[in-house]
Amino acid sequence: FSIDCHYEVEGNPVDDLDDSIWNFHVWNEAWFKRHDLPPGYDGWQAVDATPQEASESIMRCGPCPVIAIKQGDVYLPYDCGFMFSEVNGDRIWWKVEKDGNMSIEYIDTNCIGKSISTKAVGSDEREDLTSSYKHAEGSTEEENVVEKVKHFGSRKEWNVRKVNRDIQVELGHETAVMGSEIKIPLQLTNTSSRSSRTVSLSAHIKCSAYTGRTDNKQPLIKTITNVLELSKKESDTLTISLLPEEYLKKIRAGSTLRMFLQLSVQETKQVYATQETFLVKKGSGVMVSCTKTQVKQYEEFDVTCTYTNTTSTKLTRSYFYLEGPGIRRSKKLYCGTVQPDSTIERTLTLSAYRVGERVLFVKFCNSKIPNAIEKVKIQVEEADPTEVI
Repeated sequence: FSIDCHYEVEGNPVDDLDDSIWNFHVWNEAWFKRHDLPPGYDGWQAVDATPQEASESIMRCGPCPVIAIKQGDVYLPYDCGFMFSEVNGDRIWWKVEKDGNMSIEYIDTNCIGKSISTKAVGSDEREDLTSSYKHAEGSTEEENVVEKVKHFGSRKEWNVRKVNRDIQVELGHETAVMGSEIKIPLQLTNTSSRSSRTVSLSAHIKCSAYTGRTDNKQPLIKTITNVLELSKKESDTLTISLLPEEYLKKIRAGSTLRMFLQLSVQETKQVYATQETFLVKKGSGVMVSCTKTQVKQYEEFDVTCTYTNTTSTKLTRSYFYLEGPGIRRSKKLYCGTVQPDSTIERTLTLSAYRVGERVLFVKFCNSKIPNAIEKVKIQVEEADPTEVI
């Protein structure tokens, strides 16, 4: 139930040795009785169609009672142990010495399964399911479940140096928009009432896929090192900034920004390490308009797609991609190259064959920056049978 991450003595991450943590993962739930299990495990069952490892030599996962995941009943079928680790794993930070020896410097117990969500019934709002899968972090119930699970795992108790951890770290998550300066606030607080602290930090920012793997073919976007002096009970905020010219030509379509942060305190030997992913919003470059937003089945309507390139980068191999459940035929509209500060427009004729509220998604894709998406809702009424050809 652990994820291993590594860094060198100088503070550089060792990506090749790391386990991956996905930015997100998707699975399904189904409601049914479990006649193969003791009473109490009926109801919602988790089924993962895209597991990260095989179960009994087959790529499958579940069904697993959601209540069993929450209670730590990892011995129950099917794959409860794997599902438990997906939402409860600990991240262990190893320091790699020059001779290859490694030692544990820090364990983060609150980085996996922080936000479990589903779409709310009847709306596009998020419904929080985190409390259905796990008890509140730090609660007595959570501690009891973790203690129970340890009896069924092969993991040993790790030896971590006991030091004063009186430096608190808070990393901000300000919204970043593609093409603008990205600012990441880092607040450090010395909680000691007796002594000052000298904090050395290093931060490394790279492109990362949603699987958590960084792109070794791409160079580091930026490296930051600094030393801060904190008096007793003092807080200080350091802002890590990325200018557009520093990341636009290095970030790939579908990538996010991942920052590895490592801190060490000179006086207490305290170590803090974390990896954080920063999503960069694509801005409002895409606009979609329809000649009609209320149509009948099979009635044709025109959709106009517009994109404005607000970045300083020339976007090559670009196109609009249109699709929507119940809307006839997905389509690509090729746009070629879009110059900086220019606008392109394409129009397509579509029709819908399913009755009710339909959603048409329009995605602007290119080879340089992450895709931009917009959507429009269309109300489809049942057609008169005499009018349908």
